Amino acid sequence: MKKKNDDQVDEILNSLILSLEIISIDNDGFAKARILDPKFSQNIIKIPYNNQNIKFDENDHILGQLSFSNDKIKVTKIIKKLEIERKFFYAQVKLNFQKEFILQELERGKKSREIILPIVPKNLIIKKGDIVKVQSASRQTLKNLKVKKLKINKNSKRNYNSQLNYAEIVEVIGSSLNPETYSYLAIREYNLSDKFEEDVLEEIKKIKSLKNQSRVDLTLTPLVTIDGDNAKDFDDAVYAERLNNKKGWRVLVAIADVSYYVEENSALDKEARKRGNSVYFPNLVVPMLPEELSNDLCSLKPNLDRACLTVEIILDNNGIKNSHKFFQSIIKSAKRFTYNEVEDIINNKASLDNLDKKMLKVINSLYEVYNLLEKQREIRGALNLNLPERVISFDQKGWPTHVDTIYGITSNKIIEELMILANVAAAEEIKNANIDCIYRVHEPPSQEKYKILIDLIGKPLSNILIGKVPHPLLMNKILNLSNGTPEQEIINQSILRSQSQARYDNINSSHFGLALKNYGHFTSPIRRYADLLIHRKIISIIEKNHTKKNSHNIEEEIDLKLICEHISNTERTATSAERKTTDRLITLLYENKIDEIVDCNIISIHKFGIFVSIDNGIAEALLPIKGLPHDWYNYDEIKQILYGESTGYSFKSGMELKVKITEVSPFLGSIAVKWHSGGIKTVTKNNRKKRRRK
Repeated sequence: MKKKNDDQVDEILNSLILSLEIISIDNDGFAKARILDPKFSQNIIKIPYNNQNIKFDENDHILGQLSFSNDKIKVTKIIKKLEIERKFFYAQVKLNFQKEFILQELERGKKSREIILPIVPKNLIIKKGDIVKVQSASRQTLKNLKVKKLKINKNSKRNYNSQLNYAEIVEVIGSSLNPETYSYLAIREYNLSDKFEEDVLEEIKKIKSLKNQSRVDLTLTPLVTIDGDNAKDFDDAVYAERLNNKKGWRVLVAIADVSYYVEENSALDKEARKRGNSVYFPNLVVPMLPEELSNDLCSLKPNLDRACLTVEIILDNNGIKNSHKFFQSIIKSAKRFTYNEVEDIINNKASLDNLDKKMLKVINSLYEVYNLLEKQREIRGALNLNLPERVISFDQKGWPTHVDTIYGITSNKIIEELMILANVAAAEEIKNANIDCIYRVHEPPSQEKYKILIDLIGKPLSNILIGKVPHPLLMNKILNLSNGTPEQEIINQSILRSQSQARYDNINSSHFGLALKNYGHFTSPIRRYADLLIHRKIISIIEKNHTKKNSHNIEEEIDLKLICEHISNTERTATSAERKTTDRLITLLYENKIDEIVDCNIISIHKFGIFVSIDNGIAEALLPIKGLPHDWYNYDEIKQILYGESTGYSFKSGMELKVKITEVSPFLGSIAVKWHSGGIKTVTKNNRKKRRRK
């Protein structure tokens, strides 16, 4: 009797309650399960299925009591079924030889060989070539639809009897022959909202009409907008003129007063907060606000009265800010310029016949102010990374035709410097009022990243940084010295990767990259929620109904902190989604270039292979280790070098190579290549011996 009790005690002591994932359910009444605890993840155990009180399906997670004795693991009790989200994945609709629909998973690129049988809901229609969102079919779904299991050769290694070979289509994303599908795919992958709920749209219908109230009338001031060719949401208008005493400049930056239309805690406001920002794909936009606002009521279209929050800034003749003043205004944009139009004007390439002398004077004045601001930027030492932007051109059907790498032009920089000027004024206004708000902060590189940067650029350039506190001026010096050298691109990329990620915070801790003590986002409330919040705070200062920090509400501060974290995350998500879609659309252009030999530059070296840029930075590709000359390669992480022991080939960042394109995966947005020629070959002990043998 004692022995029996001892055994029971031992069983309790040697048991654990763990989560398990059901892998398969066999016909013999047993289920196979994987223990989710990493310590036991290699263990696959059998569970009696038919005798259980708690029913479960394949892919379900259950909580079970497990006993461990004599190196054996068994389930002594199933406690409950765990609620989990069914795993989604994406697939392309294809036809088999019997002209039946099948699905091919897309996540694995070339290795994606698993063919899945689709279950199509009655409300969906699928066609060959469609990209669809799918989930593994549940056992109950298969039972309800009376899906028959396939009879196959017993020697087959594939388990066709598992319902994992069936997939239930949840949504049709679009046709693979439509390039916009790749943008909609990113919308689903990154869980972005591309539609507005009815309560949001209903609020727009009730929006109050614009009234002058106590707004300053700027309708006769020739403010202008300068944006890209395809821009639709014009949220800033600018103007500059010399002071009467010739001792400086008066600059006006008028920003669309979104807060006038989007009331705090309204349905519109809650939706804008949730989205955090607009997302700009190469071929479509997911706006933060409905288009009735972003592209119409709030957009500073020419010759239309628009509500604005305007800042007047007085600069001296050196471009140093003497003062600023915020006020609510009504403006009427005098003209909508594109960057290219302004660029032609300042380079004396524009046809001035149809250009009003007043407009010409405005552009020239803005250009003069820009030159002053640019000098101040150099003096304070703002980081001067001149990285190209990839711009995709499309044909009439929306298909990508080619890609241009465009560096920032002067007209673009004019607006950039004026926006920075206004953002600084906004941050100072908030700080001087001593109220809680949101700042745009950018910390210096971490010690770890700074050390990696020093190691990567190597001597003699690294001597500029060694023993010194990180500062953009030092990095600018390195950039200037490397300009025009083969190492220019890799040094630009290395300095970029060393930077911390800019974010939003309710505590002001300066902006390293811009070399500014006070900085906030104020100039884009149509597409950024942070800017809308700052607008509301500045208006509260104007109306003198704000609360200072010494008597602030602690709950408000916590809420502000949470908002900062949230919109920093939505910004990162948007950036990732935009980059992923750009990569996918560019990759489409390389589908017909398999086996072509192209020039490339090594961007970075890793243990698994080499990342290279092809076609002067238009696309990136992976050159895996197996694609290099056959050898055993050693990896030097500090020097960023791969070198072969036998062949003597070595590869380092910045090096030029010729590679052959071997694989293109539009869904993954990736290109794989194989070495063709290039690299440095040195004589090693091993290959010297080989020569002697010959």
